[in-house]
Amino acid sequence: FFSPLLSLRLSPVSACPFHCVCRNLSESLSTLCADKGLLFVPPHVDRRTVELRLADNFITEVGGNDFVNMTGLVDLTLSRNTIHLIRPMAFADLESLRSLHLDGNRLTTLGPRDLAGLVNLQHLIVNNNQLIKVSAQAFDDFLLTLEDLDLSYNNLRRVPWESIQNMASLHTLNLDHNLIDHIAEGVFGELYKLARLDMTSNRLRTLPPDPLFTGAISPTPYNAVISLNFGGNPLHCNCELLWLRRLIRGDDMETCATPTHLAGRYFWSIPEEEFTCEPPLITRHTHKLWVLEGQRATLKCRAIGDPEPVVHWVSPDDRIIANSSRTSSFSNGTLDILVTVARDDGAYTCIAINAAGEATATVDLKIIPLPHRGGSGVICLPIQTEGKGS
Repeated sequence: FFSPLLSLRLSPVSACPFHCVCRNLSESLSTLCADKGLLFVPPHVDRRTVELRLADNFITEVGGNDFVNMTGLVDLTLSRNTIHLIRPMAFADLESLRSLHLDGNRLTTLGPRDLAGLVNLQHLIVNNNQLIKVSAQAFDDFLLTLEDLDLSYNNLRRVPWESIQNMASLHTLNLDHNLIDHIAEGVFGELYKLARLDMTSNRLRTLPPDPLFTGAISPTPYNAVISLNFGGNPLHCNCELLWLRRLIRGDDMETCATPTHLAGRYFWSIPEEEFTCEPPLITRHTHKLWVLEGQRATLKCRAIGDPEPVVHWVSPDDRIIANSSRTSSFSNGTLDILVTVARDDGAYTCIAINAAGEATATVDLKIIPLPHRGGSGVICLPIQTEGKGS
């Protein structure tokens, strides 16, 4: 005798997508649809599913109603499909999701609302895509919960450092094998749980020291050793990288790309005293300039040094000159005063600064006032004298 009622009770799932395998173990429903030749997310996935595996298919995009009402989903795997588009709010109902695998797809961007709604996400894996841009708002909904972020093997030149520095729970950050050429200063300072940072094979020439990295030199119970990987970057080995040279690590594979006499050498093989910088030297600057009131005044100041100096200008009243509607200060040391007035007259100071020191030069700007109506004065044309710095 076999009871129909018993048969209903033993039925694992009321509906399971064609070709998929559905398991209901300990009241936890898994829907397994990996490597089934799927072109899209199956429309009849049980909304009570806790684990959904859709890896190794041919899904091209996700969104719409694919994951609507799946509020209990904890683990979603979309690895190794051909996904090139995530529709905004595609995961909006996945409030319980802890792990999202999107690796091995064809994503080129992560927009501001593509990952919205993932308020409890802990693991985000997006390596091996074709990412060229990640929005600064892409991670906003899970900044405090994310533990692992993998953006490796993409085409990123920039990453949203302003978001990353607020990921208080971040443990592992993989940014290796991208095109990143800049790390924002102080970005890791408050990531107290960070244990692994991999930036192997990017385009970094220099690395700003960070308070968090001091734990790699003198670890404490509150500041554990962090695994740092910066190998495969065209690092410029000067005094700015001395902090990295002093780190004691088992996987120290960094080499120097420049200067020439250190090229190709491993960090650990180079004595600290060879990580040197050269203070700024002003090689050419404007000495004196006469300008008719109302005309443009262009002051020039060229400096060399290692690292490349930053040039600032100080006005005759001892104020740093900032960019405005009337003044423009350029990275090459040029200062443009677009329309001069009488009060611009005076001695300007060019200051070139780098990690090894600073150098200064003075430029005299003379504003020739416009003649009063009826006057008979001679108007001199602007004269600029320029010479080498001393």
